[in-house]
Amino acid sequence: MIVYNRKKRAQFYEEQKAIHQNAIYKAQQSIAAGTATEAELEFIQRENEHDTYLAEKAREKAAKKGIFRRGKEWLFSGLSNEEDSIAEQTSSPEAFVKEELQRGQERTSDVLRSLEDKKNNLQDKAKQAFADEKERQRIGGPLDRLASPTTATDAEQPKAGGWTSWMIRK
Repeated sequence: MIVYNRKKRAQFYEEQKAIHQNAIYKAQQSIAAGTATEAELEFIQRENEHDTYLAEKAREKAAKKGIFRRGKEWLFSGLSNEEDSIAEQTSSPEAFVKEELQRGQERTSDVLRSLEDKKNNLQDKAKQAFADEKERQRIGGPLDRLASPTTATDAEQPKAGGWTSWMIRK
């Protein structure tokens, strides 16, 4: 049944497209003969606008960068800048090497500083978590709070009855 419906739908769309193309052809023929009505002129104008719209969308889609192209540009974006700076500094290779070493040392020191900051931050978080856990252990959980007496009078009162309380009910 599904296959039949798909075939019928495809036939319907083919028929509608043929009718549409025939209407366009007749309107163009009447325009060429000079006997076109306003409706036919408007119909052809709308078709031309639609065709230009579709062509513009196709150009935009073709110009749109795909995920691989964008990834490649992002990955290799810094290479052209480095090549330009190398070309400018070709006068002294020794100066260029010294400058690159200095840049490498700066990057290394930046990375070390950021790692040290992260280490200190993690240590602070661990100390805070340890202090919070100590406080939770001191206070106790909800069952501990239920079991502990809230006032001094609660602690002094004996429990009412025992296993024989059912015999001596008051």
